[in-house]
Amino acid sequence: MKEKASVYKLLAIAGLGGLLYGVDFGVIAAAEPYMKALGVYSGSQISHIVGAVLLGGLLSSITSGWLCDFFGRKKMIVASSAMFLFSIPIVCLSLESYPVLFIGRVLQGMSAGYMAVVMPMYLTETLPADIRGRGTGIFQFCLGLGLVVAAGAGCLIAMYYGASDSANIDAVGKAAAWSANFWWTMIPVAVLFFGSFSLPESPVWLSGGHKKAKDSLSVKYEGGSLLQRRYVVPFLLAVIVLTLNKTTGMSSFTSYLVSILQGSGLDGMAANWGQLVVKTSNMLFTIAAAALIDRVGRVKLLKLGTGGMALFLGVIASIFLAVERFGVEATNLTGSLMLVSFICMQAFYALGPGICVWLVLSELMPTRIRANGMACALFMNQLVAWALASWFRPWIEAWGWSSMFFFFAANGVLYFIVSFFIPETKGKPIEELEHLFDKNK
Repeated sequence: MKEKASVYKLLAIAGLGGLLYGVDFGVIAAAEPYMKALGVYSGSQISHIVGAVLLGGLLSSITSGWLCDFFGRKKMIVASSAMFLFSIPIVCLSLESYPVLFIGRVLQGMSAGYMAVVMPMYLTETLPADIRGRGTGIFQFCLGLGLVVAAGAGCLIAMYYGASDSANIDAVGKAAAWSANFWWTMIPVAVLFFGSFSLPESPVWLSGGHKKAKDSLSVKYEGGSLLQRRYVVPFLLAVIVLTLNKTTGMSSFTSYLVSILQGSGLDGMAANWGQLVVKTSNMLFTIAAAALIDRVGRVKLLKLGTGGMALFLGVIASIFLAVERFGVEATNLTGSLMLVSFICMQAFYALGPGICVWLVLSELMPTRIRANGMACALFMNQLVAWALASWFRPWIEAWGWSSMFFFFAANGVLYFIVSFFIPETKGKPIEELEHLFDKNK
């Protein structure tokens, strides 16, 4: 009974960690249209503020592996939530100060970046093998829940203050709506911060402790060099998968979905509700994926998800192409078709990449390189995400929506192809995963 209670506690905190990550990336989608409507910043500056979270994730990925090894998984969970808590008033009170606002958003991204490394790693090393997939699914489910909660809060704020394109909202109301989208996030973040103090430390970290942190700075390990294929192959697979997870545009969708739906023909209020529907469907399909992943396996779901995602990214690109190049008027009809396409695309993403990517990242790499390997892979993930989000509006202004979505669709096809090279890890204990690539020596 004690052991079961301990597992539930781990899953609850993991859920809050996922919630923090989802809120961090989801809250800007509802806030960004107000900043654009205020006219304080140019499209390029807005893109950089949106992308600042991803820049923060990029910066944190440089040090996250070493810090997780040196201080331990638990302390890094506490530190991540504390950093996010500290950043909220900075963002809320600095709308008219670009440098301060940018710094606040970078801090939020660093918090999410540390959480993205430490939480899946912590779950992999702490949970029993038979529920490891579902446990990591909880993290992904709550990430989706964080996106839904942020979208729902955005709808309520738009109903109270008025949508960003409403004639009934003045500059003061737009500024208040912007900050309101961030103030409410203090509640779940504070719960995570105080709750994480009661977590046990990872048994894998305790077995190696500070020695493992010291060893992580060396290229030589027991059994040979990091250049051995047993290390290189899983590391490269993790890097490729995490990079493709961003070149399919998921961070851009999360941050700009309200504006994307407005661009396809929906008005501001309908676009806010549309965002909520898309992110709710993502969460619901994540529940289904969490129930299936330990039965069906990671690879089958990844193939299904990447294939379907690539297909509907192509549909989205085609709708925008019809509007931009063939004279089709952007109306509620085109907006509704776009909304349905996004729902389908997000459903496939949730069934495959959304839940499998964290397991591919944490399960494929041996313990000796897991922390730094995950950090390096996340670095590439965040670098690509930051570049796309930071130049999103300039790209749209120069070449249109359709060109960007065809780019995303092409990467979706590549992601589908790569999924055929990933070995199945379903149900295998962590000791067996250590030697998964030994046969390739």
